Amino acid sequence: MTNRKSLTIISFILITTLNVNITKGNTSSLAVSGYVDYSYISRLSDGSLIRLPYRISSINFENRMKNISLNGNLSIEYHIKDDTYFLGSSNPQDFILDLRELYLTYSGNKYDFRIGKQIHSWGNVDENSPTDNASGLDYYYLFFGGIDRKMASLSIALDYYIGDLKINSVFSPIHSTNRIPLGNDDFPVELPVYPDPSEILPISGKPFEGGIRGIYSAGFGNISASYFTGYDRTFNLTGVNVYGRGSDLSNPFVDIVYGYRKTNVLGMGIVLLNNWVTIRSDVGLFLTKDKNKNIARQSSRSTLYSFYLTDSLHLSYPLIEKSQYVQATFQIETELPFGLNIIAQYFVHDRLDYSSDSLPIDQEISIPNLEVDPENLNPANFFTPGMGVPIAILTDKAIFLKLNKNILDNQLELGLTSMLDISNSSNSHLANGSLTELKAIFSFNQNTNIALALTKIIGNEHHPDRNDYPFNKMEDFSHFRFELKYFF
Repeated sequence: MTNRKSLTIISFILITTLNVNITKGNTSSLAVSGYVDYSYISRLSDGSLIRLPYRISSINFENRMKNISLNGNLSIEYHIKDDTYFLGSSNPQDFILDLRELYLTYSGNKYDFRIGKQIHSWGNVDENSPTDNASGLDYYYLFFGGIDRKMASLSIALDYYIGDLKINSVFSPIHSTNRIPLGNDDFPVELPVYPDPSEILPISGKPFEGGIRGIYSAGFGNISASYFTGYDRTFNLTGVNVYGRGSDLSNPFVDIVYGYRKTNVLGMGIVLLNNWVTIRSDVGLFLTKDKNKNIARQSSRSTLYSFYLTDSLHLSYPLIEKSQYVQATFQIETELPFGLNIIAQYFVHDRLDYSSDSLPIDQEISIPNLEVDPENLNPANFFTPGMGVPIAILTDKAIFLKLNKNILDNQLELGLTSMLDISNSSNSHLANGSLTELKAIFSFNQNTNIALALTKIIGNEHHPDRNDYPFNKMEDFSHFRFELKYFF
């Protein structure tokens, strides 16, 4: 039913757009482009199929009439069914229609104004910019580039031009969160905990978010400064409530409460250009604060399972976290001998300051639904950044290398991409873990190509986190990938 409604809406939009184009004659123009992608991915370890959703098709359209245009993107996300799918559902649909973007643009002499569902891109480096926070992230596309891994938000945006100065501003009345895998598929990265929706404390007040960015262009390149404010894209531990049966606390129910911190981001960036090398850099200072000073509420357990009657609040411990952290990405790109193009990045995340109230949990009040030993419960250990570079959930320091070479009159592209985790690495090893991809793309013509890719992930059995080390968890995601892609 959801797909049918989505298809009806999209059809209405496209038919209306075409009608405008026909009735107005030459006063408007419609441009449509996109791709169809047939992909296969299997593990290197045993050849088994990796079941992850992916966009099998994407359509971009723009209808322009004088200084007004309607822009949009419609994608079809394909979900591979497992062997037991039809034992629990008779629905034959295996795809989701996703209207990723749909917005209007009004262009003036010195400005562009946009309103609607849109994706925003800030920052100077190609990927992993700490200042790029105006759009949420789709974790299923974490290892993709560009806007493929972003999610649109209902927002307004203004680009204003004053000589060599460009000012970007964005505002959204809606809090945008990341799309996170729920641990029931083959995605290699998992969060430490997946709260029930009833455990999330709603944001008090208006969840407005927005920011402004200025870019000044000069002969050497450009410099930029930005400010963004909003609520974190991923949830955080905000406190603990303890309930009993009336005055009886002999068999307590511990309710873990999660929420979203308020985060302000101050950003700086620079691009330096010359004939041999291009240097890019983005730095972000994050000031984050949990505004939930009072987390007392009705027990979620007594609401769902009233026969427990553990609805008497005895203890409430809000964390009231405050933290400052900095993230920076430095990038250098140049052309090497033999036609090799190289892009190298260095990423670093550092927590400058942290404070919170304590959780005075003793052995009599355990926290089974958090799966943490109460004796080792330190709120600082659970802090994760809710904005900034998405790979900060994997490592605090990383090096990225990307090599490309075109041969056969640019008909064949060979590429090597590598991510090295250098956080707390020993002197005998450059990296704790690594992700390396070898890729070849052969273009039959301007519209069709075939891609073959081999991705190998290496962990570190001697890492202090052992099995909890992200790259150790990801080793089984090493895979072979085949893609046939048609562009139109």
